[in-house]
Amino acid sequence: MSVLMEAASLAAWGGMCFLGGVLIVRGAFRLRDNEEVLVGLGVGVALEIWLANLLGRFVPVPLAFWLAAGLVLAAGLALSLPLRSWKEAAGLFRMRILPLQWLALAVMTLVLFSAGRGLAILDDYQNLPTTSMLAAGDIPPRFALDPNVTFDYHYYTLLFAAQVMRLGDLFPWSALDLVRAFALALSLLMGGLWVQRATRSALAGWMMVVFAAFNGGTRWLMLLLPEGILRRFSDHIQMIGSAGQSAPNFFTAMQGTWSVDAGSQWEFPFAYASGMNAPSIWTYHSGAGAMSGVLGTFILLTHNRWRGWRGGVVTAAVLAARALVAETSLVRLLVGFGAVAVLFMALNRTWRVPRSLWRWGLVLLPVLAAAAVQGGVWSGLFSGLVGKVSGAETGGGYFTFGFQLMWPPAFLSSHLGFLSLANPYQLLTALFEIGPMLFTLPLAILWGIKAFRAQRWYEAALIIMPILSLFTLVVQYTGNAGPTAINRVQAQLIGITSGGFVMASLWMWMERRKAWVRAAVASVLFVACYGGFVLFGIELLSATRPINSTFIQLLDARVAKDYWNRLEPEAVVFDPGSWRAVTVLGRPTNSHLTWYQEKPEWPQLVENPRPGVLRAAGFDYAYLDYAYWNQLTPEIQQTYENSCARLVAEYEYDRFPYDFRRLYDLKDCPAAP
Repeated sequence: MSVLMEAASLAAWGGMCFLGGVLIVRGAFRLRDNEEVLVGLGVGVALEIWLANLLGRFVPVPLAFWLAAGLVLAAGLALSLPLRSWKEAAGLFRMRILPLQWLALAVMTLVLFSAGRGLAILDDYQNLPTTSMLAAGDIPPRFALDPNVTFDYHYYTLLFAAQVMRLGDLFPWSALDLVRAFALALSLLMGGLWVQRATRSALAGWMMVVFAAFNGGTRWLMLLLPEGILRRFSDHIQMIGSAGQSAPNFFTAMQGTWSVDAGSQWEFPFAYASGMNAPSIWTYHSGAGAMSGVLGTFILLTHNRWRGWRGGVVTAAVLAARALVAETSLVRLLVGFGAVAVLFMALNRTWRVPRSLWRWGLVLLPVLAAAAVQGGVWSGLFSGLVGKVSGAETGGGYFTFGFQLMWPPAFLSSHLGFLSLANPYQLLTALFEIGPMLFTLPLAILWGIKAFRAQRWYEAALIIMPILSLFTLVVQYTGNAGPTAINRVQAQLIGITSGGFVMASLWMWMERRKAWVRAAVASVLFVACYGGFVLFGIELLSATRPINSTFIQLLDARVAKDYWNRLEPEAVVFDPGSWRAVTVLGRPTNSHLTWYQEKPEWPQLVENPRPGVLRAAGFDYAYLDYAYWNQLTPEIQQTYENSCARLVAEYEYDRFPYDFRRLYDLKDCPAAP
């Protein structure tokens, strides 16, 4: 009965978002009836997450989540007014349900969720602790490994997972797998709707779904090079990150597996990965940016179909939400619209711009205001700026920012480091990393020119900014997010060659070409997607063996079932595994300066975790496992068994290998040096 109640609760919450979203779409935009339902689902969920983020600061969860869903439904009803007759009121919730759309959404979500359950790749170490703390009501979140630091991160998708976790009584790892699968499936289908509209072809729309899911880099093509030439390439490449852990050099790595912490049943071949253009079927596992595609595609579908000011208001709210999921998108729009305005004035030799362009300025102003205070990276930047100007203490923030110029220009691969345009070997490697779709850039530019002439300003701004992002080829990021953070800006150039603009252009161009030309283009598209096909095939091999995460075991799940969010709200937990206890209990620890750098005193605490010592360091609880316990001296073990430390819970299983988890309460212990 409890499971049914939780499922009913989650369904009711989702139903409010869905119905409210459909009504908002009808009241604010002029869409086709085959678009209303999926687009309504997307905007309903998107606005609910954004509102939950705002309400969560003032209202306890899960009440904030229910209020946010209620506000979405209320907004939809308000935009449907006035209702002139009972017949109009009766038809308010009438909608065109296309079974194929819903079947595709359900099947794609199920398949992606199944693949995700068998993997724990990319950023689980930061996504799971943050999701757990958000679900416990820590909105906006603090840094999970230091509660005195605000975590100015794009946590929007993680907040979505936190709501599903809390309302459906799911584990954080299950909720995150479900949310990112749903987000990718919905964004792919919405992208297909836009291509279908542009080309007037349903087949083109479905091709877009497949292409957007699997398109990526073609590093694997370098395997076709003669061994001597491939060795020459290897001599010019400096491997970094997970690539550096995979093999001593590029040549060896191309013949082996990729040392990515995946928890998968099968290893991934290094040759089919890409540090510059990874397929969506891979990157969706990162979780944090999974909702970006839904928000971006929603704006693309609605930007020129507003019903007056209502469309502008909804668009502003969605853009503000997107600033919380992909902070570079706001810069992209600001610079893009600015460039479009300057170009218009220059070409027309006037200081005046059309009213249709001015209205975007009115939309972006409240977006900037919201981004400054709603949480995330922009709020952290704004808070830091205010603190510097006023001289006031604003509290610690997680991220630091810094940039420096470099020469010669270079692309940045998260696996192969900087690939200089002045080095022929590195330049060719970058082209393989990106894939053949880069050569379709002229098609995207041509689409932008046509959009500019037709005064479809959003599309023009969306295309012109990636061209301007070429300046990042001479900029290096020096903040604590790591040098590869600049990839998000460089990826914009790659992104416009992989999106709907190019697919729609190719489809309309091929309609008037001979069969052999169509076959050639189809072959190139297949080559661009082949790496994604291989990676996803290996992902599916792990679907039959679900795992929690690489650092979450069965006993941890049992502890989470009974003790998640049960400790005092301000409790701090010691765990030698750091992010494990945060995920399991929903309470922070205090161990790291960043996700990658421990505090100077942390190794000493791990070596000498006496209750008094931990209490002096500010810890209220200790979460210990059998392997760590066995490393402690008998004297330290004795301090837990015959001292002020109180055993709150113990979970164990006696099968081989033996293991246990113990949760100790340290609050009665006197602080000791």
